[in-house]
Amino acid sequence: MHDYSIIIDKINQKFEQFKLLVLQETKEVGELDNFHLTPQQELIMFYIIRNEPVIAKDIANHFDISKSAVSQVISKLEEMKMIYRQENSINRRENFIYLGDRGQEFHQLLKKIDDILVEKYYSKVSLTELKNVLDTLNKIVGTKENKGS
Repeated sequence: MHDYSIIIDKINQKFEQFKLLVLQETKEVGELDNFHLTPQQELIMFYIIRNEPVIAKDIANHFDISKSAVSQVISKLEEMKMIYRQENSINRRENFIYLGDRGQEFHQLLKKIDDILVEKYYSKVSLTELKNVLDTLNKIVGTKENKGS
């Protein structure tokens, strides 16, 4: 286990260095602060961006949180114009959640940041190397998911 701790510490240091590098070299990352999102709100926005349209139940299931907690976050995001709700014409008891005007701006900024990161950093390594990183992260995340089963 000691060997794991040493490697994990080195990985954490590299993540910290990368985060600092991105913050220093990519001014657009600082613009994310203008949206005034909490970490939980950010994660939910990422989910909505990737899966739009969604319903509150999808969010609750994905993050393993109560529908009440989701409802509070969604109400706040709606107030901030990050999202809007539209009644499902087939099931009137649920609302579809879409990106609002500010949510669209947030999404566009995220895309711009991704493009910059690809150009400045990710393109400097091979796709195979990036896929290996992804495979490793999938194994680590899969460990958590398998424990829940």
